[in-house]
Amino acid sequence: MSMLRGGGPRTRRLLAYLKRRERTSAARRGTLDCSTYPRLFHRHAIVYTDTADFTLRTARDGILHFLMVFARAVSRVEPVLARHGGKLVKVEADSLLMRFPDVEAACRGVDTVEAVLRRLNRRRSESEQLHFSYGIGYGDVLDLEGDLFGLEVNLASKLGEDLAKPGEALLTPTAAAALGPSLLRRVVPYRIVTFGKSSLPVQRLRLARR
Repeated sequence: MSMLRGGGPRTRRLLAYLKRRERTSAARRGTLDCSTYPRLFHRHAIVYTDTADFTLRTARDGILHFLMVFARAVSRVEPVLARHGGKLVKVEADSLLMRFPDVEAACRGVDTVEAVLRRLNRRRSESEQLHFSYGIGYGDVLDLEGDLFGLEVNLASKLGEDLAKPGEALLTPTAAAALGPSLLRRVVPYRIVTFGKSSLPVQRLRLARR
């Protein structure tokens, strides 16, 4: 069984490269990586979501009820991403991994997802409502048919799952730096976040209310 989802040309290209890299001496792998980088990596904005109180909800309502509510939301969210050039790359437990061409598209995509959730939550009981938190990254990532890999994916996941509150979107420094003036006006400092030995100034996007 392959460790990677999907079996398209990008995934096959990566798997073939990993086999070639394993046959290459450690001293030459850096040069090989640099020469192959443009064929494997593409620049994207990444959005990673997390669902509020997933463990508590499954304990209270059962996994089948949660999956019913979650599937309802995913079926409404996925089609609207195309308005901003976005794509739902994968669903992982209670999280969504989405890809956009740039950070501005990603921010507008998050606004749209929030609007969809507010409409779905309206007049429903608490057990049938969903609330997402969001992490937004931007950079060169391994872009496969069913997954994305890279530092900005990892950071977006950390921000969305571990730090952002429900209804809150946090941006990596690279993502915030790529915004134009109109959306930059909606960005405010969050705090310095430490990952291992690295400290990153994380920003918060004020979400549109519509």
